[in-house]
Amino acid sequence: MTAVVAFEPTCVHPRLGPGGANVEIRDFSLWYGQKQALFGNTFDVQRGLVTAMIGPSGCGKSTLLRCLNRMNDLIDGVRIEGSMRLDGAEVYGAGVDVIALRKRMGMVFQKPNPFPMSIYENVVYPLRVDGVRDRALLDATAERALKGAALWEEAKDRLKESALGLSGGQQQRLCIARAIAADPDVLLMDEPCSALDPIATSRIEELIDELKGRYTIVIVTHNMQQAARVSDNTAFMYLGRLIEYGETEAMFTNPKLERTQSYITGRFG
Repeated sequence: MTAVVAFEPTCVHPRLGPGGANVEIRDFSLWYGQKQALFGNTFDVQRGLVTAMIGPSGCGKSTLLRCLNRMNDLIDGVRIEGSMRLDGAEVYGAGVDVIALRKRMGMVFQKPNPFPMSIYENVVYPLRVDGVRDRALLDATAERALKGAALWEEAKDRLKESALGLSGGQQQRLCIARAIAADPDVLLMDEPCSALDPIATSRIEELIDELKGRYTIVIVTHNMQQAARVSDNTAFMYLGRLIEYGETEAMFTNPKLERTQSYITGRFG
């Protein structure tokens, strides 16, 4: 069995956000039935910054990401230990409104998943679910979210058309618009560019940079160059454990642990 280097919080210091930690993860573990997938992970996600989670397939980074807005609750047999806090409130606390939590932590998936309805209705869907019927508010939200996702100029004359007619890159930006329409605190992105061509990928990366500051962003990516380009801090995971965490530039130029160096330089993973 391969030995795993224990995480040392003092290895690299992460860049601090303007308002401190937005999300605090403490000794967090997860099991799928009898199989343990996450082991005692501890780190803070800094407010207003982009945090990249990297590591080989199956290392637990997407599992940990989905724990942040309790998407793993939908899987039978899941059990967790430890703590996750959003602005000091326990994510897994008794009585937490999971629907409200997911509005505060918007999610963008690997593959664009627009609903089979108009561009407009896709964007305002979170408000429709809340029972909003005020047309002026819906219109203003649609414009704000589409502008925030850098899609307004391309979509403003097509709002009544099916979202399925958009290109892959446009669909992913639409999904980002739908996520930010609910005005979340945190935007979670699980390999958001894996199904896109290089041009669309570049546009999404530019968009992440534009959204940074307004939102705390956590992105899972296999692409080392992408992590280096878009993130302020990077968390390297291996076999369900956080191995090293810190400021991205320092992690990529001078990682403290040999295993991190090996992964970043492509010697494994």
